[in-house]
Amino acid sequence: MAGSFLSCRACLLRTIQLAARRGPVEASAVRAAAHLSQQRRSYTTESPPAAPAPVDAPRTLQVPDGENSAAVAEKRQREKLQRAVNKHLDYMDDPWKIAQHVGQTLAKDRFDEALLLTQRASKDRQVVVAWNHLIDYQLERQHLKKAIKLFNEMKKRGQLPNVQTFTVIFRGCARSQHPKAAVAEAVKHYNILMADKRIQPNSIHLNAVLNVCARAGDLDSMFLIADTVNDSTRAPTAYTYTTILNALRHSAWRDSKELSQQQQSTNLQKVVDRANGLWIEVMDKWKQGRLVIDEELVCSMGRVLLLAPKREDRRLVLDLLQQTMNIPNLTKALASDPFQDADMQNVAINGPSKASTSSKAIYAIPGRNTLALLLTTLASSKLTTVGIKYWNLMIRHYGIVPDNDNWLRMFGMLKVAKASAHAASILEILPKEFVDPKPYRIAMETCVRDNINQNAIENSTVILNSMMSRLDVPDIHTLRLYLRVALVSHYHFRTRAQNGDEAGAKREYGVQITTALANLWEPYKKVHYHYFKATPTPATQEGKGILYNDKREVIALARLMFSAFNKVINESMLPEKDLRELRAVGAKINREIQAFYSDREKAEPKLRHSSSGEHEVPVGVEDATHRPGGGDFVWDTTKSGDPVSLRKERR
Repeated sequence: MAGSFLSCRACLLRTIQLAARRGPVEASAVRAAAHLSQQRRSYTTESPPAAPAPVDAPRTLQVPDGENSAAVAEKRQREKLQRAVNKHLDYMDDPWKIAQHVGQTLAKDRFDEALLLTQRASKDRQVVVAWNHLIDYQLERQHLKKAIKLFNEMKKRGQLPNVQTFTVIFRGCARSQHPKAAVAEAVKHYNILMADKRIQPNSIHLNAVLNVCARAGDLDSMFLIADTVNDSTRAPTAYTYTTILNALRHSAWRDSKELSQQQQSTNLQKVVDRANGLWIEVMDKWKQGRLVIDEELVCSMGRVLLLAPKREDRRLVLDLLQQTMNIPNLTKALASDPFQDADMQNVAINGPSKASTSSKAIYAIPGRNTLALLLTTLASSKLTTVGIKYWNLMIRHYGIVPDNDNWLRMFGMLKVAKASAHAASILEILPKEFVDPKPYRIAMETCVRDNINQNAIENSTVILNSMMSRLDVPDIHTLRLYLRVALVSHYHFRTRAQNGDEAGAKREYGVQITTALANLWEPYKKVHYHYFKATPTPATQEGKGILYNDKREVIALARLMFSAFNKVINESMLPEKDLRELRAVGAKINREIQAFYSDREKAEPKLRHSSSGEHEVPVGVEDATHRPGGGDFVWDTTKSGDPVSLRKERR
């Protein structure tokens, strides 16, 4: 029986394939049985052997390529999906439950199963919501063409798109990373929707397509879509005007980068005039009660006004805020105290309690965006004298809680105003969650700008002490700025020298520099210990590069301090007896500088060597404001400090 079974070619082939799947042991057994069968067949008869017939049996036990190919695996996966889908559909008949299940399946990234279930369910019922989930899934993954293909397949299967379907497509186009292709698809489908008699586009569709055009910078298409507004289903909302105003502002900056200054001013003024014409329409509808304005719309118009070349036009932002939010213009004479206005108290928390002069119009509620716009306006239009008063009005009376951006804009406005005393005092009330190096840098830059003020040195010391108490590791750039304040604040010394007391002026100037260096000594030791000893060596190459760059910043600070020591010595600002302690400290800093640059070739193997072959400190590490010849670095601008004089003297 076994011999006759193995003598059949088809049976032998199936047996070998089955054995190959089960294991090498069974395959070898079958091969031995087949060989034994052929040997028995040669001795079962005494007749002469006949001519061997061609045998097409496989010579190896390898499975043919077609059995485990990708097509077979895909077919089996497809059958598995069909069984799962059929099982789900046996228990689901409601389109809402089908859509819910499709959403849950897509959340697990099982798109093929969700698509197959939706296709099967589409044969005898309307499952538009499920198709919407599929389209949205593809759009979220930046597959615009696949999403449009699904939309077309949906219509071919007799599924009628609803308004949400087009909303999903338009919003997905707005998120697309290919804006030009997204604009073409959005405009095409919006026109299809306009021609559809079953459903009509609404304000949501209008705003979504406008957003697509605005993100792509296609103003022509945007205004073509804006012309389709009406007074019923597609009535413009605050978001409509906000989108258009923001698109105008961004296009103005983008299109004027490579133009001349005069042409830039002309183009910016055209954008402002165009926005003013649109704002007239907004105000008419707002006063009639046909439009509800919000903070975002008002601030978008305010930022367009800030593009105006003339400073007087930028100041119109204050009148805009008074018109739309009832925020008084503090630069003008007021009939009453704005802090006594009970209607505006805690308006950011409770909302507006009264309408404007027109009974149908409601004021917009100011918030953090408004505060940021206000501070930017005051800084750009040179109205910083009322900045603190506006800040107190918005924070204390209106109840606005400033965020980190508001605090930074406040410091920026004080920097423009050169109000170093205010900057130093506000740092003390800065919330703990917003404490980082950036506010201290801006505050110290304010002291640099306020160098004519004799109290700038004292204010910078207050800022330094605040940073030391609130930051774990002092900011190196702020420390460098602190030394710069001491170096550039010499206006009153030069005036004193011009009046005949040059020796006294130089002595006081030297005392000012050495006092600043003494104040910097402890912060310098702290940052040096942190980056050179306390910080472990990172494991990654990128981390090592960052740590090495931080060390370079520390050494740059050391070089500036050493240069300031040399400045006092070279210009004989102080008597020799006062320079003894100074020389010791300067020599220690110099040794740390030389120790760092002695191993510089290991960290920077591509560093260009000097002609003398010695290790020289490159000038580029120094701050640009302290290079030789700078009027803020030496007392006499015709002289230049010698950074190695102290080193030579110690030799």
